[in-house]
Amino acid sequence: MAPQLPPLDLHAHINPKTRPADLERLGAVVFAATRSLDEYESVRARRDHVTIWGVGCHPGVAQAQQDFDATRFSSLLASTAFVSEIGLDGRSKVPIADQEQVFASVLSALQRTPRVASIHSSGTSGRVLGALERTPIKGAVLHWWRGNEAETLRAIELDCWFSINAAGMKYPADVSLIPLERILTETDHPSGDRTSTSPRQPGSVDDVEQALSRIYSLDVQAVRGQVWANLIRLVGETNVDGLLPAAVRRMIAFARAHGAPR
Repeated sequence: MAPQLPPLDLHAHINPKTRPADLERLGAVVFAATRSLDEYESVRARRDHVTIWGVGCHPGVAQAQQDFDATRFSSLLASTAFVSEIGLDGRSKVPIADQEQVFASVLSALQRTPRVASIHSSGTSGRVLGALERTPIKGAVLHWWRGNEAETLRAIELDCWFSINAAGMKYPADVSLIPLERILTETDHPSGDRTSTSPRQPGSVDDVEQALSRIYSLDVQAVRGQVWANLIRLVGETNVDGLLPAAVRRMIAFARAHGAPR
């Protein structure tokens, strides 16, 4: 795969007021996670060239969970290829039963309208997998995954994807359980990159790529190529190509032309 492909960050938090030009200067394709339906509404009309804004309802944000509306969420899906941040959080002040009700509603909508879906599972790995077993979806990406070995193998059986950040790379033996063909890179800026040796900014996944190259005995260019191949499969699985910015669609076409699987 050609080296011109930029870094890929499948999960970062970005101030909605950040100018598109500043995001372009990052030199990366970034999937930006919002924490609430209101936050997504504030960016919905943006037309960024290399940033994909997701509609989210963070399980750790009480107001977002309280304000969640299933009909509104379903209508917002039409405007984006990406859903994030959703899921369950064991440390949240929101009662777990309430979180599970919101998450079940989100999964039902995604079953009807598949999207690339970045899922939070801090302290709730088993509960998240149980929800995905009850309501299977395409495009489920487990972000900053910390499940045990049995849960990881269970997630692979469920056809889940995994996005890995610098913090997650502190556990290389756990990462090595996951086939590289199911991995994408992320920063989870500004939280998941606190230990990063690369600049702490969205799209800065160099250290993650280098760590993956050591685990899978590949050069860094091959790792990035595989991550883009994985994105191509993920986009195809969810049929969201037409919702991506034109520049990102061109990158995907370029990646396909240089050896990524169709």
